[in-house]
Amino acid sequence: MIKIFDGGLLDSNTYVYSTDTGHAMIIDFGVTADEVKKYVEMSGLAVEYLVLTHGHYDHINYIGDYQKAFPSARVLCHENEIELIRDPEGNLSLFFGLRNSYDIGYQLLKDGDTISLENSGGRVDFTVILAPGHTRGCMCLYNEDEKIMFTGDVLFANGYGRVDLKYASPSDMATSLRKLYTYEGVKIYPGHGGSAII
Repeated sequence: MIKIFDGGLLDSNTYVYSTDTGHAMIIDFGVTADEVKKYVEMSGLAVEYLVLTHGHYDHINYIGDYQKAFPSARVLCHENEIELIRDPEGNLSLFFGLRNSYDIGYQLLKDGDTISLENSGGRVDFTVILAPGHTRGCMCLYNEDEKIMFTGDVLFANGYGRVDLKYASPSDMATSLRKLYTYEGVKIYPGHGGSAII
């Protein structure tokens, strides 16, 4: 099941994905933790992972609150994103009058790694897809069985993420989009806006 919390910082989305046995992960942290925690507790979910698609302010700002709310959950991001996370200009907090570093001890992922959650059939696997362009360490999470993908700010329903910011690359974005468009018939859940089928 996918629960969407929209209207976060810069209208960003936070997602709670849960299996039929109540194991869950939370993806991106632009929405305050209070509302999400209430949903998790009411639904009886066990949050195993806090997953960051990339390190921009509107997706990462409340990560510390989520870590306090779900202290047993592992915090995951791509290894290529750590430099940006530590850099107030790169993570864009500087543009909001802050000088925040969000390096709180991540489990670092690589392209092709798997995030697994237990379900009644055994497990649900999400494959990490490195998709640079918006940032160097932007990643998507793909589940082949359900044909769903969390795309962060790489791919939206009607466009793609900005490529004019620090650590961005238009050429890398073009390569990433070509790769993602090979996943035909997949429903995407982006960092902003509604879902769509690619």
